[in-house]
Amino acid sequence: MKFLSIGEPLAEFNNPLDAPDQFNRNAGGDTLNTAIYLSRLTPAGSVGYLSRLGDDKMSAFLRGVIVDEGITDLCATEVGGRPGLSFITTDASGERSFTYWRDQAPARKLFQSPEDLAVLEQADVLFLSGITLAVLYPEGRANLLAALAQRKAAGAQVVLDTNYRPRLWPNAETAAAVIGQAAGIATLVLPSLDDMEACFGQPEAAGAMALLQGLTDAEIVLTTGGDDVLYRAAGSADVRAIPLPPRRPARDTTGAGDSFNAGWLSSRAAGLSVEAAIARAAAVAAEVVTYPGAIMPRAAMPTFEAQN
Repeated sequence: MKFLSIGEPLAEFNNPLDAPDQFNRNAGGDTLNTAIYLSRLTPAGSVGYLSRLGDDKMSAFLRGVIVDEGITDLCATEVGGRPGLSFITTDASGERSFTYWRDQAPARKLFQSPEDLAVLEQADVLFLSGITLAVLYPEGRANLLAALAQRKAAGAQVVLDTNYRPRLWPNAETAAAVIGQAAGIATLVLPSLDDMEACFGQPEAAGAMALLQGLTDAEIVLTTGGDDVLYRAAGSADVRAIPLPPRRPARDTTGAGDSFNAGWLSSRAAGLSVEAAIARAAAVAAEVVTYPGAIMPRAAMPTFEAQN
C-alpha cells in the first residue's frame, strides 16, 4: 500500500437541480473522495483508507463503496456507532451549500488507541486534511500530529490538504494554529486560495504563498480557483506560476479539489513533471465538475488511467 488516506467518511445526499425535493445517496467526505480517485488512477492495491465506522447499515454502505473502489478498508468498527451525514444542495452555477449531522460520528475518536496509530506504519504516503484535524477530539489530534512527525522522520511523505470548514472549528485562529502546525510537519501542502483567505486572512495568491512559505519547508501546490497554480518546490525560495486551461462550465463543484489532489499525487508518483502533473490534475477536476456529486462515474475515468 503506497497511499493511506485518513479522515471522516460521510453518507452524502445530493439533490438534482431538476428535483429539489429528491436526494440521492453517495459516499462522501473529502479524504474518501481523494482516496476513490487515487484508487482509480493508480495500480490496484495502492490505496488504503483509515477511519472509524459503526455497525449500522449506513456504515455498511460506506464500507461497500470503499471495497468496490479497490481501496483497502482500514476502518475500525464502533459497536452502536453511526457515521456522519451530509446534505448538499447545488445552485444553477454549480456552487454548493452543506448541512451536516456528524457530532456522533465514530471518526471523531480516531487515534485515541494504539491500534489506529499503528496503521500509519503501513503506507509510504499519508494523506489528511484540515477537516480530518477539525473532527478529531483534541487527544486524538495531538496523537496523530506526533505520529505524523515520527513517520516523516522515518522517511514517509505527509500530505496535507488545508481544507477549511469554519463550522468545525471554534474560530479561525484555532484552525490556523492547528493547520499551521500540521503544515510544518508535512512534506507536501495542497492549499486553496479560498482556504487561505477564510482561515488565514490572505485573499491574494502572492500573500498566501508567502504565508505558507513561513509555515513550512514542504512542497506547496496552491490552487487559486481556476487561475494560475502557484508552485514551490520543497525548501526552495522560488515560486512558479503555472497556467491552467480555460475553465469549463460546472454542473457541481463538489469534489473538485479532492480529485485535483488525487490527480496530482498519482501523476507525481508516476514520474510526471510538475507542469504535466498539474495539467493532469486539472483535467481530472474539470471532468468531475461536469457530473453531480463528488464522485463521477467510473466509466468516465479511462482518459485518466494511470501510466503503469
